[in-house]
Parts: sequence; C-alpha cells; structure tokens
Amino acid sequence: MVYLADADPGPRLGSVKDQVEGVIIAVPRDQSEKAVKEAVEAGMPRVWLQNGCESKAAIALCEESGVPVVHGACVLMYAEPVNSVHAFHRWLWKTLGLLKK
Repeated sequence: MVYLADADPGPRLGSVKDQVEGVIIAVPRDQSEKAVKEAVEAGMPRVWLQNGCESKAAIALCEESGVPVVHGACVLMYAEPVNSVHAFHRWLWKTLGLLKK
C-alpha cells in the first residue's frame, strides 16, 4: 500500500517495484490531479479515481497521458468480495443497466 498524502513519509508510487495492474486513488478532490501526476510518472497502467475524489483536471491528465481511467464509480461495488450495502447497490445498478464494465 502506498499513501499519497504529503504528511506521510511512507513509500511513493515511484518506489513500487512489482508489476501492478493499476492504482486506486482516494484523496480529497483538490489533491487528485497531483496524485494522478504521480501515478502517470510512476508508469501506472490504469487509474481508478474513487467516486467523489475525481476532478476534471485529474481525468484530463489521465486521458492526455493515454492512461485508462475509471471515475464516477465506487470501487467497493467492484472489488471482490462485494458485501453489505455495496452488494445491494451493485445488484441494483446491474439491474438498471448502470453498472460500468
């Protein structure tokens, strides 16, 4: 796990040596562009901007960099196992045809 908060002296995305499929970013909206910039610079192949943290600038940076981005959806409806209220929400969105693929 990598924390992107400036106050945390822990590892940064650039220090990840293992091959990863992508990064989930869940930061305050005003920090999302900076987090995406770090992800792009670290060579992350995909970005998921957790619902509520995305900004137009962060989304645009992904698109301009050719990095596929998911936004406007809660990762807890997709990450297995999906439990509790998230399972109901997932079922409802799937039934209504709103679940992103």
